Amino acid sequence: MRRDMTGGADGYLSKPITRTELLEAVNAQIHKCKLVEKAIQSRLAASGEDLHATFADRIGGSMTQAFSAGMSESAFAQQSQDATVLFSDIRSFTLLAKKLSSGEVAELLTSYFEKVCQPILENGGRHLKFVDGGLLALFTDTVHGSPLPSTRRAIAAALAMALAAHEFRDWLELRFPARGLLPFSIGVGLHCGEVTLCRLDTVQSNEITPIGDTVNTAARLEVATRELGWTVAASDTVLAKAGEGIQTGARTSLALRSQELLIDVLEITGLVTSMDDMVHGMVTVAEHALEISAAVKINSEITARAVKNVLDSKRSSLKAQGFDPAAVTVRLKGYRITQKIGSGGMTEVYLASREADGLNIVLKVLDSRGKDASEHLVRFIQEYALLSSITHPHVIRIYDQGFTDDHAYIAMEYFERGDLRKLIGPEMTQKRALGVIREVAGALDAIHKKGIVHRDIKPENIMQRVDGSVALADFGIANSMLQAEGMGQTQTHHGDAMGTPYYLSPEQASGKIITTQSDLYSLGVMMFEMLAGKRPFIAESLDMLLAQHLHAETPALPPAHAHLQAIVNKLTHKDLALRYASAQDLLVDMDRLR
Repeated sequence: MRRDMTGGADGYLSKPITRTELLEAVNAQIHKCKLVEKAIQSRLAASGEDLHATFADRIGGSMTQAFSAGMSESAFAQQSQDATVLFSDIRSFTLLAKKLSSGEVAELLTSYFEKVCQPILENGGRHLKFVDGGLLALFTDTVHGSPLPSTRRAIAAALAMALAAHEFRDWLELRFPARGLLPFSIGVGLHCGEVTLCRLDTVQSNEITPIGDTVNTAARLEVATRELGWTVAASDTVLAKAGEGIQTGARTSLALRSQELLIDVLEITGLVTSMDDMVHGMVTVAEHALEISAAVKINSEITARAVKNVLDSKRSSLKAQGFDPAAVTVRLKGYRITQKIGSGGMTEVYLASREADGLNIVLKVLDSRGKDASEHLVRFIQEYALLSSITHPHVIRIYDQGFTDDHAYIAMEYFERGDLRKLIGPEMTQKRALGVIREVAGALDAIHKKGIVHRDIKPENIMQRVDGSVALADFGIANSMLQAEGMGQTQTHHGDAMGTPYYLSPEQASGKIITTQSDLYSLGVMMFEMLAGKRPFIAESLDMLLAQHLHAETPALPPAHAHLQAIVNKLTHKDLALRYASAQDLLVDMDRLR
């Protein structure tokens, strides 16, 4: 019963069912539907002409009338409130406008906004703002007469907008035939949180404008729909508050420039409505569920094709530079390889795009053929198992693992800004260095709590994201302490040390038992290098370098960083008992410096 009610049923009967009970139940539902339809038609008839006049004046250039959709002056008294922000934009609007006259652009926008704003108003959207092909609307939980959360009403409006845009595509083709216009599509971003209502008092206008991080995030999610090939993207906070029946597709995480943390984002594909939804304005979504689903799919396909065209252009550029993707012998279903970016041992690393949504990813591919492949394959599978068990903003994200007859592969996050090595030098500030150490320490704390030792902490394995944050990567020689203890592999023999010599802990250099504190030693070496601009230990031979890790004292930092010497010394102490016991202890000490 619960499953079917969630699927859209309006009622249920328990056995035994009589003919009279069945007819009464059906007639009751028919009566409710008629009441809902009558109420909605009355509401639309009352607002239709005013809506048309408002948009015609506004797009034509009149800025004297603030579009408040019936909100009273007192409704704007509160400066800040919790709300759901809907941000929408027309794809490639600039290219579209270039092929039309200014009058035709005004006509296009007037007709488009009239269509897509009706579902916004029906669902309680207010404070609409328009910039070129962009639209901003605010949904609050204080809409009179509606018990539905603002997040649910915003989702319903976004889906109905997708249907309106789909129908508008037909109008556009009839109105401007043979003009070579790009296929019409839109993107919608949804986010909820605190919004500030700011009154802009100027000579030409006296408007209420929503501002704040919530608005900026919604706009960023709309931009992400272009990159992901989605129609509607909503943050997980929106989904958590929207109630049951929200149908979703893909899921990903986005790094926002205004925030240090990642935000989880979901593709919204549909909404299963209830009778309460219909009573309070969601008639369009309820009556056109199939049409909306098809419209969302078509809109997303148009976006995906646009992304594909961009990728094809990049591939042509790479080919002109000497790289031919057709020459790559590796073929993996669901991925389009665009560039080889590295190799080592039996693995090859490629830049690729995921065909489902155009997302750029890195493919780490292992050739599983040959007599020596089994050991590498075990380690390869172990790397995926370790990473897939970790969810942390400063640990590389893993999307998929798969196998073919000849290859095994891992699909992981792509870092277009490269690794940390590029930052180490005279331009590395103390603030930036400490920020990186904090983020890496947070990642180590997360993996250590999972019983995982990385064993190869170095700048080349710390990757930079576009927003400036970093992520710990390359778990190829990482080891699970629990698994290792069960297999008798907690000890590394001298001469077979895993890791990079400049960052090896004394335990690794001498073949002793490796623990989470070994990673902290390597982090200390890296911290010294970031602050001093050079490594603490340098030698002419490997044996001499290992000897320094075993016996030499950590050099002094430059005078400007002298107050950090105690932290570096404790990280790189030869005696485990005097080294930091955990990454969390390091973070506590670093917080005291703030």
